[in-house]
Amino acid sequence: MQESSNKQAAEDLIQQSLNREAMKRERFTQILPFVGIVLLVTFFTLTTGGRFVAVENLKLLLNQCFTMAIVMVGAIFLYSLGSLDMAIGQVLGAASLVLAVLYNLGLPILFCLLAGILVSVGFMCITATAKNYLKLNPFIASLCVSNISSGIVVAVTKQGKITFPYSKAPWLNNTSTKVLVLIALILIGYVLYNYTGFGKSLKAIGGSPVVARISGVKVEKVTYLAYILIGVMIGISALFTVSRSGAVDPSVGSSMNLNVMIAIVLGGFPLSGGANARFSAPLIGALMVTVLTNGLAMMGQANALGYGIKGLLFIIVVALTYEKSKGKLID
Repeated sequence: MQESSNKQAAEDLIQQSLNREAMKRERFTQILPFVGIVLLVTFFTLTTGGRFVAVENLKLLLNQCFTMAIVMVGAIFLYSLGSLDMAIGQVLGAASLVLAVLYNLGLPILFCLLAGILVSVGFMCITATAKNYLKLNPFIASLCVSNISSGIVVAVTKQGKITFPYSKAPWLNNTSTKVLVLIALILIGYVLYNYTGFGKSLKAIGGSPVVARISGVKVEKVTYLAYILIGVMIGISALFTVSRSGAVDPSVGSSMNLNVMIAIVLGGFPLSGGANARFSAPLIGALMVTVLTNGLAMMGQANALGYGIKGLLFIIVVALTYEKSKGKLID
């Protein structure tokens, strides 16, 4: 009896130690994004002779961050499931293609937007179906969707870029329009994520799909809704992406997948989802990625070195913040 009591006491001490370590790691992941933004802004301000914080560059930062922030609003819901997706950028490219083609045919911009959303939702639902009913790893399924959507864009633009006559809708590039749209989408996403059963169900599935199912969560339905939601965000982002670039080619959305994943980890959002997922984290991460990309471009290092630095940051942050034990004893 005494031996059993001593063993229990020892296990309790170990568990308390693990819990304290988990709390420290959580606080670290919450502070890290803000420290990172301050360090990046300070570094690029010094290395560019102050040009980084000039008014014109701040406007450019807003434009660069805008479309990614829209995608991140949807990615928050998807990544709360613990699902890694590698098709977001390619699906954005396919939606942009449909938008441009239909707009060139003279169709109303609202109809083109709805068509782009429908296309992106359809592609994302392929991954959801593979996950729910074919029991495929969503990461693998998304790679297949990525190849399909990018193949379509390459085939259609083989003879040249598909132009988008954005001059017919100049309000799409208006700063006020972008700010209002972004605020509205963030507020809607915030309410859905924090104050509805849907948001709570996402976190429960990310924590443990089995436990969530036992608790009455309709896992397949919630999963579909998460993929549909990010599909809607991709479609909206595609409209503003193509209106800003003025054309569609195979490079549209090419860097989005890496940027989304880096924003997730830089913001302190757990890749496995679950209860520790916070709505604001990926948005802060998106700002960090934009600052990093913009600063490197001003230094003339936007391409190869930029991708290398982002990849290195991804590895470092995951290594520092990944919860290997998740505060639990392993028998």
